[in-house]
Amino acid sequence: MIRKNIITLAILGLVATTTVSATEMTEPAGSAVNMLSDLQDVSDVNYINAGYLVEDNAAPPSLSEIKTQVLDLGKRYFIDFSNIATEDAKNKAKDKLRKSIGVFLSGDMIIISPYKGELMFSLLDGIDDPNITLLEAQPKRASRSKRSAPLLSSSDNTIPNMAFYLNAYRRISDDECNLTFNTYQGPIKSRQMCNNGHISLIYKVNLQRSLRYGTQGSATPDAKIVRIGIDDSTQGTGIHLNDAVEKRLLAMRGIEWPLGGDEAELVTTAIARSYDFNFDASNNKASILRTVPASNLNANYNHKEVSTFNFGISGGVEVNKDGPKGKLDVNASWSESKWLTFDTRDYRVERSTHGAKHVEFKWARQQYPNAESIKKTTIHGYTAGLVLPADTSKVNSIGYESFTPKMEVIYKAAPTETGTTTLSVDSAVDITGFRYYTNVTGFFGVRTYYSKDSDNQVKHINNKVSFVVDWDHPVFTGGRPVNLQLASFNNKCIAGDYLNKLSAKTCNEDNFQQAFIYNKVGQFVSAQNTKLCLDGENLNQLGTCGANLSQRWTWKEGTNQLQNVFTQEYLGHNKTTGDLIMAAGPTSTISTDWYSAYVNVFKQSSVHRN
Repeated sequence: MIRKNIITLAILGLVATTTVSATEMTEPAGSAVNMLSDLQDVSDVNYINAGYLVEDNAAPPSLSEIKTQVLDLGKRYFIDFSNIATEDAKNKAKDKLRKSIGVFLSGDMIIISPYKGELMFSLLDGIDDPNITLLEAQPKRASRSKRSAPLLSSSDNTIPNMAFYLNAYRRISDDECNLTFNTYQGPIKSRQMCNNGHISLIYKVNLQRSLRYGTQGSATPDAKIVRIGIDDSTQGTGIHLNDAVEKRLLAMRGIEWPLGGDEAELVTTAIARSYDFNFDASNNKASILRTVPASNLNANYNHKEVSTFNFGISGGVEVNKDGPKGKLDVNASWSESKWLTFDTRDYRVERSTHGAKHVEFKWARQQYPNAESIKKTTIHGYTAGLVLPADTSKVNSIGYESFTPKMEVIYKAAPTETGTTTLSVDSAVDITGFRYYTNVTGFFGVRTYYSKDSDNQVKHINNKVSFVVDWDHPVFTGGRPVNLQLASFNNKCIAGDYLNKLSAKTCNEDNFQQAFIYNKVGQFVSAQNTKLCLDGENLNQLGTCGANLSQRWTWKEGTNQLQNVFTQEYLGHNKTTGDLIMAAGPTSTISTDWYSAYVNVFKQSSVHRN
């Protein structure tokens, strides 16, 4: 109970904006109780029982709120959907969280933790998943400001970009690693072919909008962009099978002199026949724009490659004199580069595809591919100890120890695309062992070693992670979110709610319900729901975005007044109540002055909190 109370107290303030009890939402339930009880220190855990998100009046944490908690305050989130009884209810809760933070990892138990200055999403696959240790409290640092640099430098913070990491981790059990081989005694299962086997890869993901900019032939694409990959800045510990190639005995029988015959059956510890990485999209909304590598690579290929992508952007105040009052208009290009170092050694890299949505990269063993290729001629008396008749130095460690691939896949979607797409990354290793056997020559008692490549056994071990991309997320508009602050009040801004109703609330730069994208036609598009706009014909709630001129607004030059294109009236507010109203001009009770500033939808809070 002590630990559960710690978890509850850690985030009582996170859901205070709802009528759902914060204590109920943050109280561990079901399997989570035992999973958390196995940890030493859960004081940094923000547990959310997602069952309460099914209720209409329950608000999930925003992306900015999660980033502030995780990146600035050192917390970790455990979001638990496992206690929701029906799939419909579960999907409702997941959709609500996805719309709030812009992305969702497919699964019922999700951990959000810090990694290199950004959020990392990990999936818990059952009560024994070792990823649960990511929730352990870490030693406090003297200053959170000294954390690792984020995926974008501070100079690039004006560019709408959502970045995070995917943690693809699973253990490879002894049973999974051990193969069954055909011996003179019949099928025999090997033992201890792996030592601390695991798949541990961290994929970097960027969501961004590119606007068309430049001349034909060199123009940047007009598309919604998702970049997924492993570059030199992130990798995880890799795919690990063993620390060395060693001998394992499968079967043995004594040979009495002067008899002879088959004596021992041997196999090496696990070696990777191949490593496979499959990227796939669930529907035709997304297609592959570019990959690195772009083609096949030979064995012993050693090269450091730079992957540069050029975006067309609306550069904000740096290139737009109007600052937050400026409409979304492409006016600059921006390049992002990633370094990928390839060192293929014994493996060739095969790139293949099954269509525009899919690509596979396979590191296929080419050099020293079997037992015969590394066999040493070994003959000695049968009373000597058994050895592994192989030159194991020919097997580079890339074949068994902490292998990390380098690759990138860039998906694009049309600028008008809506809905969602599930993108998946399947990381796999095909495990084998090099087979040998011995034969003793009758009367002479000479032991001779032979390869046995005909006994070709392989096991496929994989880890698949999937995440849902919401093409309606405001990051894909390409615009920097702004707020609309009432000039007659010290600290009031226009805010929506989960029923899309509008009112004046205390300004909060981290609240996406107060954020709008001022697009190129003059609409104020809600960052909470990019299908909704501020409409002068109904200021009580947001309206469905369309061609209505009543949804178009212009800042009157030299003033702080917003004029409606259709009515030619000004957006106003009651100086006493803050109620929104259309007005021909200011009066003793109505103000038509507004202030606008950039707000923090994609980043952690810039407001210092103790």
